[in-house]
Amino acid sequence: MSAEQIETIVFELTRRGYQLEPSGFKKLQDLITLRKDVDLEALLSSIIEEKRQSGGDDIFIDDEDLEFLFPKKEPLTHEGIAYDEVETDLRVVNDPGNNVKVLEGIEGFRTYFLDRYNRLLKIISNRPHQRTISKIAQVNANANNVRIAGLVKDRKVVKDKIIFNVEDDTGAIKVLARTDTQSGSAIDVLLDQMVIVDISSIREGVAFSSRIDFPEIPDRVAYTHAPTIYALLLSDLHVGSKTFGKEAFEHLLHWLQGLHGEHEIVRKMKYVIIAGDIVDGVGVYPHQDDELDITDIKEQYAAAAHLIGQIPRNLQVIIIPGNHDATRQALPQPSIPRKYCEELYQLDNVKMLGDPAEIRLHGVDFLLYHGRSLDDVFAYSPTIQAGRPEVAMKNLLRARHLAPIFGARTIIAPAERDELVIENTPDVFHAGHVHVFGLTKYRGTVIVNSGTFQGQTAHQRSIGINPTPGKAAVLNLSSMQIWEKDFNIVTVNQ
Repeated sequence: MSAEQIETIVFELTRRGYQLEPSGFKKLQDLITLRKDVDLEALLSSIIEEKRQSGGDDIFIDDEDLEFLFPKKEPLTHEGIAYDEVETDLRVVNDPGNNVKVLEGIEGFRTYFLDRYNRLLKIISNRPHQRTISKIAQVNANANNVRIAGLVKDRKVVKDKIIFNVEDDTGAIKVLARTDTQSGSAIDVLLDQMVIVDISSIREGVAFSSRIDFPEIPDRVAYTHAPTIYALLLSDLHVGSKTFGKEAFEHLLHWLQGLHGEHEIVRKMKYVIIAGDIVDGVGVYPHQDDELDITDIKEQYAAAAHLIGQIPRNLQVIIIPGNHDATRQALPQPSIPRKYCEELYQLDNVKMLGDPAEIRLHGVDFLLYHGRSLDDVFAYSPTIQAGRPEVAMKNLLRARHLAPIFGARTIIAPAERDELVIENTPDVFHAGHVHVFGLTKYRGTVIVNSGTFQGQTAHQRSIGINPTPGKAAVLNLSSMQIWEKDFNIVTVNQ
């Protein structure tokens, strides 16, 4: 249905004595994405007939009058399952990708890193029992037993020693530390991240470190007053790929519909959170077309919406984008534009957010992040294996930053405010991207990398990615217990 056809309908309705309200006009626009071939006269007749049957002499046609033109969204239920009635309690705490103001030029980068430094310094300074931090410009050649804090501008490993150049807002200093420096953090320090350095002495312009610390999240016990309800955490569907695990995903849908047992959990399920890469995209990597089952980006999203639309309507679905999705690649990413995935926006139980996003569900704080920078963590941290994404995610929490390294594989948009600083300590840190399931807890925070629903592609094989497809995580928001759910293994109710 084209814009010209909508204009014709508006004209004909006016000619026949009716007035289309703005909400009704918007509803007709929504219809464009659902119907390609429309009999205008039949459509006009059905609109007028529906209006007449509603009774009264009202000539105004609004969105409610046109609701009958759309397929009804009936909740998916199963005779063996009765879902608990729990009101959705979703608060979007921060969704920076949809509001970020990108800066340009050298001044833009300076502003961006200065904001990163100041915000991380504030986090450090607010820690209990924090020693006084000296500005680098105030540290003289004879200084000893002083503490500084700054961003790491370069890093070189020489045998059992690491040499850093640490910079704050007053100057820079060369720091030498042993890889076994107290606290064991030196070897895992990333470029451009904040470090706290205890200097024992300075010789010939080099500061010798006795201890290196990260900004860190506080060690705490997560308390929750949430009712006994569950969230299903998954990511990286890659709908449109020839290796999309449709069978495993259909098992997931059937499980949510109560067809595969575990009714005590399923009937209390309330949220489904998808951490990016809803579709495989187009032109993401060389020769991708050879590995696509659906080569049109809008058709990929339509297929994804068809699947996600089968999730029971009493469940709230939350979606953030990933690097394969059709949105700006630079972090923070805005939500996937409506023009590419209208069918997803039509689903009344789907909430589209940017990457990263902070949300609160029944008082439980979630940090949602696709995980693009995990590639950089693996590349620059010799102690972290690519098959352990949860360990890399722990290091991001320790650094209090989602993408410390600037100028590597992760594209970052310089802005007035560095929205990738982890200012609030999450109860749950959920990411994907790596295609490997990982789960741990650190200082009271649940860390989960929810894997993928895509099998290994030729491209992944060429770069050494061995995915663990068909897995997701189930989280009890009341007890904060979390476990792996493998949808490759199914027990069907008899």
